Amino acid sequence: MSFKNTHYVSIFVPSVLLGFVAALQLTGCSDAPAGLPSDTAGAGGEFAQGGADAAHAGASSKAGASSNAGASGKAGAMGKAGANGKAGEVNQGEAGDAAGGASDGHPEGGSTANGGTTESGAGTSASGGDGGTLLSAGSGGQGGTLVEAVIPAACAFHTEPGLGAAGAAGSGAGGTGGAGGTATGGAAGAAGAAAVATTVTLQTSPFVGSYLADSAGRTLYTYGNDLPGDCHTPPVSNCVTDCLISWPIFPAGARTLPAGLDDAGFGAIQRPDGLWQTTYFGWPIYYYKTDLLLGQVAGQGKAKTWHIVEKKLPAVFIMKPGSVKYLSDAAGHTLYVSAADQAGTASTDPVSNCSGSCLATFEPFHEKNFSVVTSLLIADFSSFVRPGKESIHVAYKGMPLYRAATDLKSGDMTGTSISGFTAALP
Repeated sequence: MSFKNTHYVSIFVPSVLLGFVAALQLTGCSDAPAGLPSDTAGAGGEFAQGGADAAHAGASSKAGASSNAGASGKAGAMGKAGANGKAGEVNQGEAGDAAGGASDGHPEGGSTANGGTTESGAGTSASGGDGGTLLSAGSGGQGGTLVEAVIPAACAFHTEPGLGAAGAAGSGAGGTGGAGGTATGGAAGAAGAAAVATTVTLQTSPFVGSYLADSAGRTLYTYGNDLPGDCHTPPVSNCVTDCLISWPIFPAGARTLPAGLDDAGFGAIQRPDGLWQTTYFGWPIYYYKTDLLLGQVAGQGKAKTWHIVEKKLPAVFIMKPGSVKYLSDAAGHTLYVSAADQAGTASTDPVSNCSGSCLATFEPFHEKNFSVVTSLLIADFSSFVRPGKESIHVAYKGMPLYRAATDLKSGDMTGTSISGFTAALP
């Protein structure tokens, strides 16, 4: 199996599995925000409001105090669900109309034209229309299909644009009056620095494709000694003191982004020195001191831990938050190998012996659009199909890679407590 040195994995599988694998992509931690249950009801279908019977009709052809006209009412075709989950224009009978449900998605009747008011989803008919009957709210909510939440395995650290943008207020001591003269105040302190404008641009490199730069085209970098954050844990920058001389921070402020970049991937952290630093998918980002012009990338690969901020982050990073370098995924989660596995060769696939209860802790590592930081050789990575599982598994130097479910944040290495598992070393 061979891969292009520029980044992306080519996956080869036995022909008998070709049809399956063609539809299968390497998947991993999502960098997209968590899905939410849809409170937007779809078009009402045949009925505007769901009940056990979909819509309950009054006995006569005129809807009384009900929230829905029956089939015999003059409702038109159907009611429509509003965009925020409440019924829009409700079916109207000859005797009057009923207001739609509340916006929290619970059907509540409004008041009727002729009579009694409805309560919490059940209409009562005081004088009613002609023979209106009680309408019970549907337990299924209003028209449309409920979309259940989809919670990804990881989520991006994000703060709203502008955090850290305001300049600090200036200060100045008043002057002292001369001898025998009148004391006059000194000039007020100068106003704080102007608000920071954090402008990001996209540049293109033949080695990594699209990458992030500032408004002047100066390249931006991540640091493998840092701890990237997520929506539960803030990022940590470990570039301090002398490190900042060579690697100045990319400041945070009012963000301006080009087309193709989603603000959800950006955030800001306040450093111990009070400065605000921009983050990208949880990674604090920096300049390199000698990169002054568009296209300069002299910092790429420094110490094998400094790397260009690619638009799509590589699937595998080199991290060193302590004294040892090891492999991690794009979220900074440790990648492991098992001594119980059998390494693959040029002619044989690796063999993963992690099964049963082992798989409750260790997830076989895989990622779509696979790539690695340029300090790693893409040729050292391969992929294989797990027998009987019909799923893709990525290997490094022939050894299957895993993530540990017990690692809750970047920098965790709980998997080494399990006999035979160690962090994958570059």
